[in-house]
Amino acid sequence: METVITATTNNPLVARHIASVTVNKGSAYVGIAKSLLIEEAKRQMRSGTCHFLYVKKDGTVREAFGTLNASLCGKHINGRGQSPENWGCSCYFDIERGAFRSFRWANIIDVLS
Repeated sequence: METVITATTNNPLVARHIASVTVNKGSAYVGIAKSLLIEEAKRQMRSGTCHFLYVKKDGTVREAFGTLNASLCGKHINGRGQSPENWGCSCYFDIERGAFRSFRWANIIDVLS
């Protein structure tokens, strides 16, 4: 018997998160769970800082403190290039390293704060 999972959202970006992670991980449950983590991390980063974990490309776990707050990272925004969202990634300003970083949607592990 096949299980059917239905998720409803008004946000097309959340729908892209779910679809992308589901294809990458092979599970709709994982896709929905990780998309909720991504949206929570972004919500926290827009209003201040967020402490979260993700798996880097080389397989190591990265503990990050990031922000999207314009007052903290605005001077580093140059407005050139394309958004990492086009490639299934989310961008953030790394407070510890003082530069922009990104993580793949499928690689987020947890939001700690």
